Amino acid sequence: MGKAKAVRTSPRAMLGYAVGLLSVSATLLIARLQFNLQAAPVSLFLCAIMFTAWIGGLKAGVLATVLSLLSFKYYFLAPVHSLAVDSAEIPRLVVFALAAVFVLAITGAQKRSEEKLRQTARELQTNIEDLNRTQHELHKAQAELAHMTRVTTMGELTASIAHEVNQPLTAVVNNANACISLLEPAPSHSGEGGPHGASNLEDIREALGEIRDDAERASAVVGRVRRLAKRAPVEKSLLDLKDVVKDVLALARYESVARRVTIRTDLSQELPRVSGDRVQLQQVLLNLLMNGMDAMNSIPEEKRFLLVLGKHDATAGTPAALLCVQDAGIGLKAEEMDRLFEAFYTTKPHGMGMGLAISRSIIEAHGGRLWAEPNSGPGATFLISLPAGGDNKP
Repeated sequence: MGKAKAVRTSPRAMLGYAVGLLSVSATLLIARLQFNLQAAPVSLFLCAIMFTAWIGGLKAGVLATVLSLLSFKYYFLAPVHSLAVDSAEIPRLVVFALAAVFVLAITGAQKRSEEKLRQTARELQTNIEDLNRTQHELHKAQAELAHMTRVTTMGELTASIAHEVNQPLTAVVNNANACISLLEPAPSHSGEGGPHGASNLEDIREALGEIRDDAERASAVVGRVRRLAKRAPVEKSLLDLKDVVKDVLALARYESVARRVTIRTDLSQELPRVSGDRVQLQQVLLNLLMNGMDAMNSIPEEKRFLLVLGKHDATAGTPAALLCVQDAGIGLKAEEMDRLFEAFYTTKPHGMGMGLAISRSIIEAHGGRLWAEPNSGPGATFLISLPAGGDNKP
């Protein structure tokens, strides 16, 4: 024969049973004192049952109900001090039993509802924490993806960046060679001037000034590339969009020359400043410029024009800045307009389809909008609307 399994009672259940026993005992003591004053003890026993069921649960409430029924019969119904039931007292005992069961059921149901509500609240809190963690991971993944897209774009601009750095470095070398030549000793029969003559010193000073300027130009190019390529947290500040456009055009200048694309700008002096992350906004604008150049690869060189327009957004309900990048390329089909900003959708043979999707998420994170419209003539226009930020006084 197998051994019978031992029934284990949890500490919480034991506490409930103890509460039931003590509450009924206390009720009986109070009721006995009140009985001498001709007071009905039923309400006290019902309170004990309700209290026990609330604290200890259903099983403890059942124990309190049984103890209350026995105590009520033994001490308060004829014949007293006996468990025998007088037929005249049966209705009273039945009413008490029904009331006790009803109170027990109501209290138990309320207790279960409260426990269920607490469990739901705990699950909801867990879900909220999971959602917050998921959102954090999503934002982290989006930041990583945006960084990868920036690095990919910078890879496409390698030739442009190399040219932009090479120009000032070549000038630095030339001016340095000129300084060396000017510092060489003059022939002894010259009789005047010498390596440190006033004329030579002035030329050296001018050459050194040009070296400094060219070095700063090269440093500025490297700085722009580093800011775009590095992985850094979002840092919003009050930005002049004209400066943002200027930096991006400097990065894309050689690329536009190599592709025979003429870039024009029309930036209003009243273009509002915005609160945003400079690197992210540069990334969006650079992506739109590169897309515009790609859209014009198949058209004649003399028709390759890009227009960057900046002005106050009169269509927005609140003060906002509007940046437009207009190309003269092959344009967009109606079905492409609907899917253009979907992730992994691309019309390019070697595109990833992430640039515009990431760009839109960046602009929306800045509280703005990014959309596309077909031109009345050839090409398409991409528009960025950003809410004005801070003090926009000139």
